[in-house]
Order: sequence, then structure tokens, then C-alpha cells
Amino acid sequence: MDDASATAPEPVRDGISTTGPERNWPNNSWWVAAHGSEVTDKPILRWILEMPVALYRSEAGVVSALDNRCPHRWAPLHLGHVEGADLVCPYHGFQFAPSGQCVRVPSQATTPPAIRVRAFPAVERYGFVWIWTGEVEKADPNLIPADLAYLSDPAWHTVWGYKSVNGNYMQLKENVLDLTHFAFLHKNSLQVSGWDRAPEVEMGDGRVGYVQVHDMEPLAPVYAVPAGKPIGKLANRTTRGTQLSPGAHHAEVAIHDPAPEDGGLAHFSLRMVHLTTPVSIARSHYYWAMARDHGEPFDVEATRGMADIVFGEDIAMVEATQQMARCAIDHDQAVEFSVSADQAAIQGRRLVQAMVNAERAG
Repeated sequence: MDDASATAPEPVRDGISTTGPERNWPNNSWWVAAHGSEVTDKPILRWILEMPVALYRSEAGVVSALDNRCPHRWAPLHLGHVEGADLVCPYHGFQFAPSGQCVRVPSQATTPPAIRVRAFPAVERYGFVWIWTGEVEKADPNLIPADLAYLSDPAWHTVWGYKSVNGNYMQLKENVLDLTHFAFLHKNSLQVSGWDRAPEVEMGDGRVGYVQVHDMEPLAPVYAVPAGKPIGKLANRTTRGTQLSPGAHHAEVAIHDPAPEDGGLAHFSLRMVHLTTPVSIARSHYYWAMARDHGEPFDVEATRGMADIVFGEDIAMVEATQQMARCAIDHDQAVEFSVSADQAAIQGRRLVQAMVNAERAG
């Protein structure tokens, strides 16, 4: 599985995003740092919002997240080991509790209370590990979108994957708020018709989304095969997508077959989750998950293979547009034109930027 998370972000802040050459993320938000299966009693390093974070699971199975830098001589804590609930530095054995407090210095009898590292609130939910990178007192786990509860519902078949992307996380977010690119970028890989027109935009409760209804359109293989339907059969399709938070997006394709086969499904759904977390201005973690309420469990390798193709098309385009933006002689004077189909992406950008502005204003 791709993972560039152990590599430090570029020190030169020349990454260009759709909102300019600056940090365009809020700190007071829950960000996905890993899938739960990746975090064990062997610590791992993840760069999150330009910060090195050591993730580990205690002997009791609880996930913790600490600043990866030991304040003694800056050794990377993820190279250490777990003792009970604590993380032990590999260099001189300093031992840190999940709170970040140093609780043992092996070379002396007492432990100075000032020795500590930053601890990030961490919650394992819906199969993923979420960390809060802002003010600790604002870290309410209820802000993790409950819309994703189906990811841990046994009634839904699920599969997940990961990609490291050389692009700004907002470019990934805006990509999944845009349906019209499916008709062109994914024309051959998905073979889904009717997505070349702008969807309706829905807003409310700090969210933005889209909805598009297609009446009696041919079923693409991705929908037909798992449901036991003939490819190309005419059915009604409603597509919805919502930016749930700066780091989470949910989409659903609900199918209605008005003339199901004997014993066949009349209604079935496919859901997608896109979880994007900044590494730096110009790099991102991209976790995805897929869920369906019908058919057999996912063939994990086959599904990830298909995702490599489809999401690979998205990622290649995002990385290419990032390069083109960097080529602008003067980015501040470069003009980006938008059309009606971009409305959801524009509103999503504005919602996130409002959060960033509010934090900067204090």
C-alpha cells in the first residue's frame, strides 16, 4: 500500500492550492491519521498538517497520538517501543504516557515534570483513527461525522484503501464535489452516463453537497454486477454527495429498478467515503472507503485494483494541475475561471476558508 507519510514535508512552502500558496486548513478539526488496522503496538509515523505524529496502540488496545519528537535530544519516538500504555524513546529510554507527560527517566531517580510532548486527542471510529490538531478543549468526538456510521455496520459490506498524493487536500475535496468530470476523466473506467450536466447544490448546517437524478439510465458494470442486474439495464439513479467536514466527504448512489427480476432487488445503494488529510500544502493523505448494502462481500484485491484505476485518474489529474499552478509566473495574478457546475466546490472552499479565517482571527 502506498505511503509517503514517513517522509518529512518539503521545507520550502511553494505548494499551490486552489486557495493560494499558504496553509489552507483549520487546526480545530478531526483528521484521519490512519486506518485502525495500521496502528499496532509497533509505533508508526504520520506527518499530519506539517507535524510529525507517532501513532501507537497500547497493550490494552487503545490508540494514542504523540508529537514524534522526544524533547531530550529530538529522537523520533516512533522508533521506540510500547510498554503498557506508554511510549518509550529509542535513544535514552525516556517514557511518555498517552497524556504526553514523561513518567520515567531511566538515568535518574526523579522525572522533571516539565518534560513532556504534545499529545493529540485520538479517537478510533468507523474503522479509522481520527486526531484533533487544534485546541484540546474543543476536541469533541461528536464532531466526527456520524453520517459514516455505516462503515462499522455489519449490514454493509465495506472495503478501504489509501493513496499518497502530491497535491493539496482541497484539490482532492473539490474533485469529489464535482460530478461533471466523471463524463470525461472516468469515461472509460466507470462507463457511467449522464454526469456531464451540473447537479443541484444543497447547503446547510455548515455543509455543502450536490444531488443529481437520472431517470431510466443504463446501469454501469460497477452498479449492475454486484446487484445481479444485466449491464445496461435501464434504472433510476440518484446521486448525492456531501462535504461533511474539512477532512471527510460522503457520497451515495441510490438505484431504483422499477422492473426487478423475480426475487431481484428493486432498491440498492453504493456509498463512497473520501477522507483527505494534509501532509503539507502540496501533499496529502487520501483514504477512501466503499460500502454497499447488497450482494456478496467485496473482493478486496479486485476492488482496490479498480480503485487504483479510477482514483489513479483523479490523482494524476490533481497532481498535474498542481504542477501547472506552480508554473504560473505570478500566482496572485493568475485567473481561475469557474462555471455553474463548480458551485458545490466553490461553496465547499468557502466553508473551509471561513474556518481558517476564524482561527486566524482568534
